[in-house]
Amino acid sequence: MPGISFWIKSLGSVFVLLVGFSGGGLLASELEKELEELTRLELALTNLSTEISYSLSALPKALCNAGTKAGGNTGIFFRLMGELSGMEQRRTVEEAYFVALEQTRELRLPEHELQTLKTLVKNLGVWGSKEQIGFIDMALNQSRNYKASIQAEYLKKAKMYRSLGVLFALGIVTVLL
Repeated sequence: MPGISFWIKSLGSVFVLLVGFSGGGLLASELEKELEELTRLELALTNLSTEISYSLSALPKALCNAGTKAGGNTGIFFRLMGELSGMEQRRTVEEAYFVALEQTRELRLPEHELQTLKTLVKNLGVWGSKEQIGFIDMALNQSRNYKASIQAEYLKKAKMYRSLGVLFALGIVTVLL
C-alpha cells in the first residue's frame, strides 16, 4: 500500500503537468489571438471599403459599422475611432486614431495592425471616396500579405509552445519522482 509520500508526489506531479500544459497553451493562444485580430483587420477594412463605396456612409459612421461587423479588439478600435472622429467631435480620423490608441492600450492589438492603420488614417477623410477606397485596398493587401507570411510560422510556434510546456513539465516530474 502506497504511503502518503507517494500520494504527495503524485499530486505534485499532476499539478506540475497541468501547469506546464496550461503555460504552453497560454503562449500558443497569444499567437493565435494575434492571427485572429489580423483576420478581423481584413474584415474591418473590407467592410469599411464597402461602407464608403456602396453605402456612401460618412466616414465616422463607416468606421463604426465596419468595427461592429469585424468584432473583437479590432472592432472595438474601429468603433472608437468612428465615435471620436467627425465634425461633432472636431477631430480628423488621424487625430481620432491617436486618441483611440491612448484609450485602448489594454487591447494589445498586433503591432503590424497599428502600423497599417497609422498609415491608412493619414489619408482617410482627406481625399475623395475613390481615393480612400484605393488607400483602404492598399492597406488590405498589405495586411493580407503580412498575415500570409507569418501564419505558417505562428502555427508552428504555437504547436512548439504547447509541446515544450508539456515536455518541460515532464522533465520536472521526472526529477521530482
